[in-house]
Amino acid sequence: MARDDSESWGQANTGKVNMRAKIKQTGPDSATIEPITLRPGKTTRLVFKSQLVNNKQDEKKPVRGELVWQKRKPSEQTEEWVDETQVKLTSMTAGSGIKLELSTDEIYQLTHVVRGLYGVYWRNGKRLPSTGDEFELSDYVQAAKVLDTLDATARVIETMNPEGLVSLFKWIAGHDNAMKVVEALPKLAPADLAGLNALAGLGMLKQALSIWNTNRSNADENFWQSTLTQYSFVFSQVFSMPVVIFGTKTYVGGKSLEDTGGKQPDFLLQSELTSHVMVVEIKTPETPLLSKSPYRPPDVFAVSRDVCGAVGQIGRYKDTFLENYAQLHLKSKERFLLADPKCLVVVGNTEQLETADMKDSFEYFRRGQRGTEIITFDELFKKIETLIRLLESGAV
Repeated sequence: MARDDSESWGQANTGKVNMRAKIKQTGPDSATIEPITLRPGKTTRLVFKSQLVNNKQDEKKPVRGELVWQKRKPSEQTEEWVDETQVKLTSMTAGSGIKLELSTDEIYQLTHVVRGLYGVYWRNGKRLPSTGDEFELSDYVQAAKVLDTLDATARVIETMNPEGLVSLFKWIAGHDNAMKVVEALPKLAPADLAGLNALAGLGMLKQALSIWNTNRSNADENFWQSTLTQYSFVFSQVFSMPVVIFGTKTYVGGKSLEDTGGKQPDFLLQSELTSHVMVVEIKTPETPLLSKSPYRPPDVFAVSRDVCGAVGQIGRYKDTFLENYAQLHLKSKERFLLADPKCLVVVGNTEQLETADMKDSFEYFRRGQRGTEIITFDELFKKIETLIRLLESGAV
């Protein structure tokens, strides 16, 4: 058995297909779309009846539907179309069959309708639209293609090991079309851009924390000078303000006529907002915090020679810097301000403080310092660890 309709078939290439989807939600997991005409006619037509569903088995497949012949009598031009129900597959006998031929235009239009419905679902955050919503499906076809490509890319990324991801990111950053990526970033929604920034920032934070966890016992001051230069954002967690490195081992004055005695602190940090400069001196995680034996037995411990020396050293840097500020400011190519600069000493590891008395002795000393903050390496990176947890939990 063959079903034909010469009247509508002759109009298949000339009738304009309605690509506008009108939604009616039929339940929490389904919504019907008003039938979309593929082959128009006066008394008969071929339509695509579709549904958007929350497919719990595979959310990538939210569209289902059926091709239906509809009819009405010539005298019922204003009446609603009725589905053709004369032919039922269950009543077919051996040797019979049904043929429904679609033209190239109709195939093209049908695929665009389906792809457009995919685009509507995915652009809506994989949620069903509400009753009364209307969508021009042609506007969503490209969205479906893009999202489909992204989905395929995501599946590839899921199979990559960390080294593969690093290679991918390096390729993007170094590719000739990298500027196209930069130009596209402002087009992202604020929430998407914030998420991308958070992701990149989280990666840097985790990298810094990983370096700390594998180098806790590293006693090479040059290593920590280089590491903190590379991951200078950790200092922002100490000062609770955005800071950048203004200089490392930068001359702040103090030379004699014999060209000796110049002062060069490990870091000069600068507030990104006020341009004021701060002074930082670092040691290593292995630098002793306290003397090994009590200064006044049994519970008073003196701070170590290294800690005392670092505090005295940074105080001298500060005074020298203030004395030479006017001259240095005039000669500097970079603008900076100086007004009672904050001072920071990064030294040691609290794991050295084995008893409550040792912890008390260290706290008494550093709380007694005016204008100089003392923080240990593990405390510095603990701030990074806390920030990572906040970012991963979505609390910031």
